[in-house]
Amino acid sequence: MDGDGNPRPVGVQRAYWDASGRLRRASPEAVRAVVEALGLEPGAPPRPVEPTVVAWDGRWEVSLKLPAAPQALSSWLLLEDGTESAARPLCLRGVRRVAGRVELRGTYPQRLPPGAHRAVLEVDGQILETTVLSAPRRLPPVRPPGWGVWVPVYGLWSREFQAQADYVLLRRAAEWLHARGAGVLGTLPLFPSLLQEPFEPSPYLPASRLFWNELFVHVPGNGWDGSGQGLLDYRAAFEAKRTGLRQSWTDLPEAVKEHVRTWARRQPQLLQYAAFRAYLEDQGRPWRAWPEPARSGQLPEDLGEAAEVYAYAQWLASAQLADVAGSGMWLYLDLPLGVHPDGFDAWRFREQFVQGVSVGAPPDPFAASGQDWSFSPLHPLRAREDGYAYLRACLAHLFRVARMVRLDHVMALHRLYWIPRGFPATEGVYVRYPAEELYAAVLLEASRAGAVVVGEDLGTVPPSVRRELDRRGLWRMYVLVFEAESPTLREPPPNTVASLGTHDTPTFAAFWAGLDVDDGHRMGLLSREQADAARLRRQQVVGSLARQLGVPAGSAECALRAALRWLAESTAGCVLVHLEDLWGEVLAHNVPGTTADQHPNWRRRVRYAVEDWGRVQGVEELLRVVAHGRRTGR
Repeated sequence: MDGDGNPRPVGVQRAYWDASGRLRRASPEAVRAVVEALGLEPGAPPRPVEPTVVAWDGRWEVSLKLPAAPQALSSWLLLEDGTESAARPLCLRGVRRVAGRVELRGTYPQRLPPGAHRAVLEVDGQILETTVLSAPRRLPPVRPPGWGVWVPVYGLWSREFQAQADYVLLRRAAEWLHARGAGVLGTLPLFPSLLQEPFEPSPYLPASRLFWNELFVHVPGNGWDGSGQGLLDYRAAFEAKRTGLRQSWTDLPEAVKEHVRTWARRQPQLLQYAAFRAYLEDQGRPWRAWPEPARSGQLPEDLGEAAEVYAYAQWLASAQLADVAGSGMWLYLDLPLGVHPDGFDAWRFREQFVQGVSVGAPPDPFAASGQDWSFSPLHPLRAREDGYAYLRACLAHLFRVARMVRLDHVMALHRLYWIPRGFPATEGVYVRYPAEELYAAVLLEASRAGAVVVGEDLGTVPPSVRRELDRRGLWRMYVLVFEAESPTLREPPPNTVASLGTHDTPTFAAFWAGLDVDDGHRMGLLSREQADAARLRRQQVVGSLARQLGVPAGSAECALRAALRWLAESTAGCVLVHLEDLWGEVLAHNVPGTTADQHPNWRRRVRYAVEDWGRVQGVEELLRVVAHGRRTGR
């Protein structure tokens, strides 16, 4: 994006600067594969009008590329609320001839209300259409609560309520934390996962970004194995939850069933999702292996109760998450960058996704060989054809319950690292996206909800991206264990969510002791030489951080308390405390770049039941440290 906020054209970036400042050039073979996947036509004539245009703060200006200067030009709008404006002439300016065509700009005379509107242009009798995204140029300032706690839903359990890993327990956690002064409850993405065949429990490879995870729906008396220790068995838990949901649906009075059916009928995509999950359950294989016409999008109409149970699960999930959102806490949720290729969104919106490539990240200190995240990117041109309706629907779904939303890998608003099929992650190629339009879609939906949007800006992120986040009123992230790599600790700016670590970093106790380095060597992620160098570097980082916090390097407990106080007294807009850091947990929830054989990612239950948190030594006192620091230091 240039200094005026105009989008650069979609295209392939042949070189980029990596995290170490080294210029990396993409190979001709990788560039050729990406260009073919993108489907660009170099010699194609320009479109008379772009499929999506942005009206910042309601002021709409459209660019036209025509064979000749128009004799008559008028426009009318179908507004998002269904009303239609009368035909109006456009004020023309900037007329010029370029390569045998006439380019000009037309300005609509009135300011548009916020929304995604449909504009119709009549140019000398020819009808042209475009989507107009009317959005604020910058998100209105919203002040969230000063601090909160992050908990993993799949890890929650309770003896008292005979429950585990569900939305009702999330509400219990919210109430307990709110009573101690917290105002934000953060957790991992809550979208549905594929937990049969195909199977993928990662919250960052959901089956859809338009619905909620059925596994976490609370069904009284269902899904409890009597133990809070160990690892969550997703297959067994999901089978138990489906059994409980079927029985609960069967036991419902007919009047309530009809209410659920009426609710579902008002949401056509929900009916499609429920039918997809029921048919997937019946087939037990990815949708690309289904028979026609189901593979192409036409499912049988006789799926019966199986589909109704999935719709019922969404009805329960919506109500239970609304209950969490009404607990007095701001819910802080993630929007993952992609979806599982075997899931509903990839089936229903297949034309939106690029085939033959996957999304990932280039080599950096976090992953020396790069990362391949195994999902397809959204097509930067096709997404424009309907005004980013899919993306806006995903955002609107989140904002129904979340007052804070974190955009995973926010650099995707500008560019994405595509890895052609058959190439290693080191051979990826950056593809530019229409940043201005993507920001408009995000700002439109966030402003409707009065929400805070946080961009995950960790890793290889150009300074221009962070400047644009600031310009648009999006928040950024501040992670202490990353900031500690610098000799002088930078204070978190006011427009950041500050934390000790993330769900992808070791816990604070493990970081302080270097246990993650030992684990990396044990799992084969680091050679002996790399592990020795990492241990030495970690000792230096810990020593430097200890000196700046004024604590001895040998005491992780003192360092934790001092670090939390330092963050709490900082100017950070919000401080997020990871629950398990409060009792010195050393086991990680996720180790990036590992398989299920190496580490049980996204499966570990938290060490203590919800009702026991207040009995764990030091937990209440550390929460008081944070609460006091936020009151006195902001």
